[in-house]
Amino acid sequence: MPSGVTTLPPHYEPTFNTNWLMIMAQQIDHRLAGHYVSDTIVGNEKRYDQMGSQSYGMSQITARAAVTEPSDVPTAIRWVIPTGFQKASWIDEHDPILLGSLPDPQSPIAMNHAIAVNRLKDQLLINAALGTNQTGAQGSLNPTPLPAAQQIGVQFPGSTNTGMTLAKMIEALFLLDSNDVPETDRVMVYAAKQLYDLLLNVDQVDNVLYADVRALMQGRLTEFLGFHWIRTQLLPTVGTPSIRSCIVYQKKFLLLGTTKDMTTRMDILPMQSHAIQVRTTYFAGGTRLEEAGVVQMACDETQ
Repeated sequence: MPSGVTTLPPHYEPTFNTNWLMIMAQQIDHRLAGHYVSDTIVGNEKRYDQMGSQSYGMSQITARAAVTEPSDVPTAIRWVIPTGFQKASWIDEHDPILLGSLPDPQSPIAMNHAIAVNRLKDQLLINAALGTNQTGAQGSLNPTPLPAAQQIGVQFPGSTNTGMTLAKMIEALFLLDSNDVPETDRVMVYAAKQLYDLLLNVDQVDNVLYADVRALMQGRLTEFLGFHWIRTQLLPTVGTPSIRSCIVYQKKFLLLGTTKDMTTRMDILPMQSHAIQVRTTYFAGGTRLEEAGVVQMACDETQ
């Protein structure tokens, strides 16, 4: 072979992509969309006046023209206090030239911001379901956490940590039923590890349900045990080993209030060498509308 051929490879020219490719290994959609109460908030906060349940029965009439005995109707007050969020990215004025065949990145950046807002909506709802809500009269707000009675421990029903099991799911079902929560529009929010736990658990415990769980895992089924299943890795974990907090709730018991929906602006910044700023803002806040319709389920992800 002629020796001159060996000098050509360093001069080979690679082909470069001419479009921006979105990084797909991320949650890009609003997973809980359509599974909560949505409201618009005007001002810095909004009060929700609630009428409590009449847990007592009607009184029997025992005499003609008897004295009427009135009874108070229980009421409650709950608050949503929105928070503002923003995401800003700068594009140098020379980037469109220096990027060569790649197009101006303004549109891909704006799309990336929209994806961040989608995740934020889910995160606000998750925080509202598991966190401390504000209740009570104005001027004397009461921080209200999710009560222990609405939490399924990581060791339920025994004395050792477990992941997601049929026993925990049935307990969540029982808690909602015992609180007379509507049986429709119930949601199970879980992470990837919990579905694998359930598949193994069902295989070992009850083969009758095995086909349904496999269909759930493969995306052919979204309803199981009366719950609409939604997976997101945004659910919080705590401690070592990692304990994941899953959420079971009914649609009418979780609210997201929006003060200002997503807004994206592109501006030239003269004081930053005429860089282009892509800035997205979003104002919203969430709350449980009642603790009885939300259940926290702790699952050990090391099991």
